[in-house]
Parts: sequence; structure tokens; C-alpha cells
Amino acid sequence: MKNIASEIMNALQPLVAQGKVRLLETSRGVTIEINDSILFQPGQAKLQSASVGAMLAIAQVLAVSDFPITIEGHTDNIPIATPQFPSNWELSAMRATTVLRLFNDGGVGAERLTAIGYGETRPLETNTTVEGRARNRRVSVLIDSNRPEEPTEIGGIAPPG
Repeated sequence: MKNIASEIMNALQPLVAQGKVRLLETSRGVTIEINDSILFQPGQAKLQSASVGAMLAIAQVLAVSDFPITIEGHTDNIPIATPQFPSNWELSAMRATTVLRLFNDGGVGAERLTAIGYGETRPLETNTTVEGRARNRRVSVLIDSNRPEEPTEIGGIAPPG
């Protein structure tokens, strides 16, 4: 996991230096937090061409590992209501899915990828300022250090017998 974080940091160094990308280590693994301004135009879910290379660099690093990856889309609290995105839920989910598809196209196995749209429900900062709203509009990529466990069925009441 440390090697993956280091390789991603190297690949994204210019964006990290600009404050557009942060790498965070948590008890669950490593999270790459990407400001959406480098990924998408406002109200859109199509990746800007300038960001595709950076996302493919991440995909190449992740493709050779076997860790599960969750891609989270987040928005600010400014409502959106377009035919394509009736709410921030749809916008955030589509943005996460767009990154997921690019990762899959870049060699990351589909069985390892999950996309979640949180809309405005998990802000990092207040939505009362322009800066706070900008910080809340992001895509987070969680590289989970814990591989999925095999589930154990919880037994119910034993049949009469």
C-alpha cells in the first residue's frame, strides 16, 4: 500500500503542488482526493481532456495491485436540475462512474471497482463560502487495504424438529 501511495504521489506531483490533489492515509487504506475543477466542467460529468492523462496514470498504478477501489463523487449544496442531472445525487454518481470507467479502460479489473454518488451529503467544509463549496466538489478514490471478507451467514431460528 505504501508503494502504491508513493507511485501515485509521484505521478500526480504537479497537481499535489497546486493543491488540486491530496493523498490521505486512513485506517482503511489510501484516499486520493481530487478537486473536481481539474476533472469536470461545472454541471458536467465528462472528463476534461487535460485530466485524462492524470487519471490514466492513477489507473496504471492501481492496475498492478489487487486492492478494492471505491470511487466517490461529491458535490456542493448548490442545486442542479437539468434533464441529465435532476439533482446532485445523479451528478455525483455519474462523475464517480466516469472515473470508474476510465480506470477500467486503463486496466483496473471491474470486479475491484465500485462507484458511489454522495451528492452534497458529505461536505469537507462549509458550503457558505465560495472556497468551501469548491473544496466540497471532489472525487475521492479509496484504495482499500482490506480485502473483502468471506461472509458468514447468521443463523436464524432452528426449524422445529
